[in-house]
Amino acid sequence: MDENRGVILIVDDIPTNLEVLMEFLESSGYRVRVATEGESALEQIEYAPPDIILLDVMMPGMDGFETCQRLKENPVTRDIPVIFMTALSDTVDKVRGFELGAADYVTKPLHKEEVVARVNAHLVLHRQKQEIERLRQQDRLYYEKLSQIKDDILSTASHDLKNPLAGIMATVYLLGQHLPQEDKKGRQYLENLQYDANRMYDLITNLLDLARLETGMALERHPISLRKLLEKNISDVAPAARRKNIRLKVDDLPDETVTVNCDADRFSQVLQNLLSNAIKYTPEGGEVEVNAEVGRGEVWVKVADTGIGIPEEDLPRLFDKFYRVNTRQHMAVPGTGLGLSIVKEIIEQHGGRIWVDSEPEVGSTFAVALPYP
Repeated sequence: MDENRGVILIVDDIPTNLEVLMEFLESSGYRVRVATEGESALEQIEYAPPDIILLDVMMPGMDGFETCQRLKENPVTRDIPVIFMTALSDTVDKVRGFELGAADYVTKPLHKEEVVARVNAHLVLHRQKQEIERLRQQDRLYYEKLSQIKDDILSTASHDLKNPLAGIMATVYLLGQHLPQEDKKGRQYLENLQYDANRMYDLITNLLDLARLETGMALERHPISLRKLLEKNISDVAPAARRKNIRLKVDDLPDETVTVNCDADRFSQVLQNLLSNAIKYTPEGGEVEVNAEVGRGEVWVKVADTGIGIPEEDLPRLFDKFYRVNTRQHMAVPGTGLGLSIVKEIIEQHGGRIWVDSEPEVGSTFAVALPYP
């Protein structure tokens, strides 16, 4: 006998039925246990759960329906497949059994081939479910461990990387204050050091930001005037635009009564990124236009520029982490390759979407849509 085939508990109050079932199930390689009424079956199952239960419906005292109900109410036994054995042909009784959680029915008089086939099928299904659940539990434990590692890295990066780097940046600034103006070579070294330190600081900040977003950091959403939010962020980037003689054109903003339910700080981060990029990638004397409009179920914000544009083959990967357009003009602009990834994550966490239209040497338009109202 193959002892790995499975353990079957037969619950039936008629000895003849038990003998017949035991004979052909054991001959098919199963280990068989028996109980003659519902109460003793429940006690036995609690102590040593079988792989599957063949349960007679018509028994004195606690019948098969009540026994099945008690099994399914118990967290220890509720997942064990139950196959009812019955002489009843009434559909109502079969429906009642399925409603109680039965896996199947076999009708008396029993036929060996049918019983073995049904037992085998449900054992296979049960073991597949157990394996799936085991893998799910493994995955849960694995991702919990990864999440903990990620939290540890975030904590370390926050304190052990950002803080010393901030100290280095402060020291570089102080050195610049004390270095003689005529030491041009020394000042050039300091400028290079300051530039690299700033880049590293931006990279660490963006990595931490993206990691927090990807681990499901809660958004602080409140209704806020879209017009006021846009005007504030446009005002913040205006000095950078003036330095490059770039015209900031603001057109078609909604009135102040139009509100969006968003995290104001995070959505400002989106606007700052899009506006700053538009200015950085637009040559001197160009134009950046901002407009917004309310549509059916959405509000749209668009930032358009007359900049260097993006090649068509780069558009599908533009929001990927660390991806940068590999042209001489694009690589000449400092960046971490994480800004647009952060923007996309923020917008999607708001239930919105972002897309871009662009043409090299003509310009780009980034558009954001958020649910409205």
